[in-house]
Amino acid sequence: MNNLAIFPKDESYLNTFDITRYNKKYWLYQNEKDENIFGVIRHDFFDKVTEKQSKKIFQFTYDGEKFVNKNTYNNKPLYRVVELLKTTKPILIVEGEKAADEGQKIFPNYFVSTWSGGCQNWKHTDWSLLRGHSNITIWPDADKPGVRCALDISRHLKIKFKLDLKVVDLPSTLPEKWDLADPIPEDIDPLSMVHVALVPDPKGIWGDINEDIKQGRWVFIQDSFKLYWDRKRKQMIKADTLNLLYKRSEKFQGQAINHLHKHDIEIVDGTAYWPVDDEILNMGGRSYLNSYFPNNIEPLNEVAAEYLEPIKVWRDHIKNVLCKGSDTIFNYLEDTIAHDLQKPEENRTFAWIFSSKQGVGKTIFFKLLEKLHGQHNVAWVHTDNLVDKYRSFMKHCYIIFCNEIDISGQGKGPKLDKLKELITEDTHPIEQKYVDTINHKGHYRLYASSNKIIPLSADPNDRRIAFVNIDASREDLVEQDPNYFERLWKSLEDRNFIRNIFHYYTEQHVISSTFNKNEPIVTESKRELMNIGKPQSYKDLDDLFLDKSEIGPFKYDLVNTRDILEHLRYLDNQEGQRVKVYQRIDEQTIHNWLDSLGAKPIWKSQTVSLIGDKRSNRKRYKATRNKKYWSSCNELTYMRAHMRGMFKVGDTKNAEDLERESKMSNLQGGRGLMNSAASPMVEKDSTAIY
Repeated sequence: MNNLAIFPKDESYLNTFDITRYNKKYWLYQNEKDENIFGVIRHDFFDKVTEKQSKKIFQFTYDGEKFVNKNTYNNKPLYRVVELLKTTKPILIVEGEKAADEGQKIFPNYFVSTWSGGCQNWKHTDWSLLRGHSNITIWPDADKPGVRCALDISRHLKIKFKLDLKVVDLPSTLPEKWDLADPIPEDIDPLSMVHVALVPDPKGIWGDINEDIKQGRWVFIQDSFKLYWDRKRKQMIKADTLNLLYKRSEKFQGQAINHLHKHDIEIVDGTAYWPVDDEILNMGGRSYLNSYFPNNIEPLNEVAAEYLEPIKVWRDHIKNVLCKGSDTIFNYLEDTIAHDLQKPEENRTFAWIFSSKQGVGKTIFFKLLEKLHGQHNVAWVHTDNLVDKYRSFMKHCYIIFCNEIDISGQGKGPKLDKLKELITEDTHPIEQKYVDTINHKGHYRLYASSNKIIPLSADPNDRRIAFVNIDASREDLVEQDPNYFERLWKSLEDRNFIRNIFHYYTEQHVISSTFNKNEPIVTESKRELMNIGKPQSYKDLDDLFLDKSEIGPFKYDLVNTRDILEHLRYLDNQEGQRVKVYQRIDEQTIHNWLDSLGAKPIWKSQTVSLIGDKRSNRKRYKATRNKKYWSSCNELTYMRAHMRGMFKVGDTKNAEDLERESKMSNLQGGRGLMNSAASPMVEKDSTAIY
């Protein structure tokens, strides 16, 4: 008999097909009345002949008397059809019941289903059950038959039911036949891949150029002279390629790009990757095509209680390892994370760089950030990519991770300048081979790491780098908790955990009033980095400055470059001085060093006489201490008194006392240290000196 019947209430099929005996996997399919009508059995076993793992999959039905291992239904329902008919969630279709069950765990906010029988049997499925749903995506197996099948299903349902089914574009790095039931590689973000999935092009996509013009398919990038943006396929195409593709059309003969411009297709000046929803940006009188799309993590009302502990574990890792246990650094780093997520459209003009021994969890922290921002918004690069002439990755991201950053050795100056430009600017010239330079609009959040203690240098006025040299070692962390890193990695695989920690940083974390998106925190690690990177001449001047000797130009708050230079010559020429320590230091070096200290000009940068003869000893002075006071001071009497040792900032003497003393000491005439035998600061030049 071959009659098809509803399954009886018993479960005798478990013994009939040795399901219980061999622990086979099985799935039941129901009709719309929730009655079982057929089943699928999968038997995984070790084949002694081939000495490999193998499997057998077959279907079974009930013929009214017994269970038989065949299925002659011609219009089979989709898996979990009763739930499918009730759901309001987005729908994800995969190939195979095992992948569907695992996929449901990965995508709890989707309804995951499949058809039965694999690639060869999709046409024997009742796809009309999907009508009424507007958000449907197919995730194919990672092989040619799987991808071809997904495309065929999507195109068939477009024609028959006018359904727009998107198909996930799988990376070529996946193993052959990989599906969602297999372990997910670290570099794969499943939800992001579903979000960026597109409705496949119908066959004959290059058939009607006039219809494409009518639908506004093409945008010309004027700066490039050669590039066209395809709105339908979300990709950039060169002019020569475009001409070749439209040669497939029987309705059009000629040069496609000429035809497009004759019909006034849309034109923009350059490209952008700017975290806003607008496709076309108008900034500074120029237009930019914006290819950004957000990371659509499902919102929560509040963090679920079961995820509070994993969040705490992660925050402890960030604080105790990456931030060396410092509350100050930890708060600034968390403020940075929250700022980037809450205000993605704002440019943060400093980078975070971490150095440590190998294996302390720098990369896994970057992986967390990648999950929060979305894989499609992130670029992983090497140092050479950061400072290279060609940086095409900038067109497709706003978050940049660089492991093993190293900007040292010969040519580091231009490389550092290139890095600073990347961090601070929001318009970038992007060069591409065989394409003219494009002005690209975008700003970038850079996180970098290194196993070197000194991966780059930082000058004393640096405002682009927040630097932490991590003390922890992997051995210490694992000794305290053998599962330390396993727990961190496992949490990243839990999509609900990502939703919860995303909610924490976007909704619960309040950014501190002290956080400044344009000012990195100055850590002790950075102070050491700046000191190590100083030229030796700066270090020698630092030593003199900190000495505050009774003899020398740094005794008082106000200094002059020529006075400092004369003092250095005096020290080098002292009797018994065999090595001339300061002979390579000139006035330009001193000027730059003062600038590195943040010295402030006084008297509006004009020449002024503070010591010696009023008419012949005018110089330009800078304040190295109490800079705010002296840069705004308009009282020469106070300055001259200070250079005589009679007035310190904060003294309680009133103006009348200072006036009386100044007259007694003839300070108004500029006489102070001019003829002091103890000082080498004797000026011979009557001109204004820097």
